[in-house]
Amino acid sequence: MSNAITLHDFGVAYEKKTVLSGINAAIPAGKITAIIGPSGCGKSTLLKAINRMLELESDAEITGSIHINGKDTQAIPAEELRRKVGMVFQTPAPFPMSIYKNMVYAPQYYGVRGRQKLDTIVRENLEVTGLWEEVKDELNKSALKLSGGQQQRLCIARALTADPEILLLDEPCSALDVKSTQIIEGLLLKLKEQYTIVIVTHNLFQARRIADDCIFMLNGQLWEQNTTEELFNHPKKQETKDYLQGAYA
Repeated sequence: MSNAITLHDFGVAYEKKTVLSGINAAIPAGKITAIIGPSGCGKSTLLKAINRMLELESDAEITGSIHINGKDTQAIPAEELRRKVGMVFQTPAPFPMSIYKNMVYAPQYYGVRGRQKLDTIVRENLEVTGLWEEVKDELNKSALKLSGGQQQRLCIARALTADPEILLLDEPCSALDVKSTQIIEGLLLKLKEQYTIVIVTHNLFQARRIADDCIFMLNGQLWEQNTTEELFNHPKKQETKDYLQGAYA
């Protein structure tokens, strides 16, 4: 199995305060990798670094490198990189426009023209996320009127319209109820057949349910990485074991 993402001595600091340091990791293609660890350990910062979103923060000092499919991300134009590497945030963030306009925003931006082509993209990606039957008669309805779970699935569907290779998700279920969480977890398990997925989660049960591999972070460092089964059942580091047993907030 090839690696979709590799990090080499990667670090991030803000005004000389280190947030991430010495991160070396290989994230396999075609799998779900969960990043776990206590609050403030740098999980979300690491996720945002993968598609160079940190560059939008003027005070971020970055060291080391990240490679996507063997190519240094700094050698890939940011716009192209963010098309290959989609991101979904913790709080559902549909654009304040119709469901249809949310779904065609990226394709139109990247040059797709023609109503029939756009309609096909909308339908196919809404079907993938299980939303089509729920909203097919309301595509002109404001996306902000959808339920929280529907909004998050819309955001995932919208990310897929850019035809990415990798999907990054930062706590995508933390604001959702149990039913919506189950739907999205099932969706992610289906999506890994086509995409490499990296998910930040505080929910250890969720990581155990859906992730093939896990990365445990602590104090801005990658403490341990292994298959989910091995990391949960046979952690190599005492700190990992302590975290899994609830020792950290």
